[in-house]
Amino acid sequence: MKVTFKKEELLLAITKSLGCVSTEKTINSIEGILITTVGDSQCQLCAYDLEKGIKIMIGAEVETGGVIVMNGNKLSSIVKYMPGNVTIETNSEEESGMAVVSSGRSKFQIHYISGDTFPQMPELNPDRKFFLPQKMLKKLIGQTIFAVSQDETRPALMGLYFEITENSVTVVGCDSYRVAIRENKVETNITTKSGETEISFIIPVKTVAELSRLLEDKDEPIQFSLTRKHALFYFGMKCGAQDKEAILFSRLIDVPYIEYKRFIPKESKTFVEVERDALEDSLERASIVTEERVVGQAKSVVRFSFKDQILGVSALSVSGNFFDEINIEKTGNDLEIGFPCKYLIEILRATDAGQLKLSLTSSYMIMVIEGANTEESDSKFLYLALPVKLRD
Repeated sequence: MKVTFKKEELLLAITKSLGCVSTEKTINSIEGILITTVGDSQCQLCAYDLEKGIKIMIGAEVETGGVIVMNGNKLSSIVKYMPGNVTIETNSEEESGMAVVSSGRSKFQIHYISGDTFPQMPELNPDRKFFLPQKMLKKLIGQTIFAVSQDETRPALMGLYFEITENSVTVVGCDSYRVAIRENKVETNITTKSGETEISFIIPVKTVAELSRLLEDKDEPIQFSLTRKHALFYFGMKCGAQDKEAILFSRLIDVPYIEYKRFIPKESKTFVEVERDALEDSLERASIVTEERVVGQAKSVVRFSFKDQILGVSALSVSGNFFDEINIEKTGNDLEIGFPCKYLIEILRATDAGQLKLSLTSSYMIMVIEGANTEESDSKFLYLALPVKLRD
């Protein structure tokens, strides 16, 4: 095998592939990137960690074809510091050995193994597809992924739940303490073999995080293609003046999602409007004295006291105490309620409205956080925060 690449194209493809390179150190081949020549002018790079994978096609000058696997992280480090076009050359008679990676007068030798050792990637025949703007999807992921659970006993919660219709997308994350719900109006161009106009599925959080890393801040669409157990994502990547197509694929979480709408209180007794920045700033100050979980100790909480048109924010821990007051507009009953400070800060950072509406029922029931003025907006959010018992 002897192939020459433009440095920037090869480095881009390697960098985009690294998120699908395994870090478990169980199988040598999945710690690497599969390099396959295609004709005399293209080369495909693949990475696959047995849960998610990626395929990227780039230009190349192929003198001698071949299929090899090279360690992804080492190859990335080498190519990054090469002075110009990069040539990879191996002994065609050896299934494994030392490959020569050269550029100008710089030359490395790096171990490679046969492409036959790379795990077989699934053959997929999608029956549903739709499109979303990359910029919108990246934003939706950022506003919900923090609420995904890490509890392996509840696999349905270890991913983001998507509901797709012809003109909307809803993304939901839940970790038993919070529910994050974002909805956007958008033409999805949904098509299915069965004629369905609504589909739903759960993408594992590791895939979602990798997808977010790969997405660019642009309105060009990404195509979702789905089977019952897998998803493929087709999108373009900018390399200089050229667009390179990449395909990310992943298994789906094949279990039913929770009926999250049942957790939304139907009737509340206290309604509060508050400036988002003022509330977030107050919680950031409170976080200085609140603490994360320590062995044998419960998490300290931030206490909200809604009284008249004032919200009292207080925190007490072994580190000290804090008190603050914020002007609000309240209707309904006075109320005291407590939450883990960190959870609320993450929710507020994910909101994008200047004024928030808080809906409460009692000190022991879920608080609803939404935008105060969303009637005419194409983007809506609703966050649910589960309170903790307050100590007197």
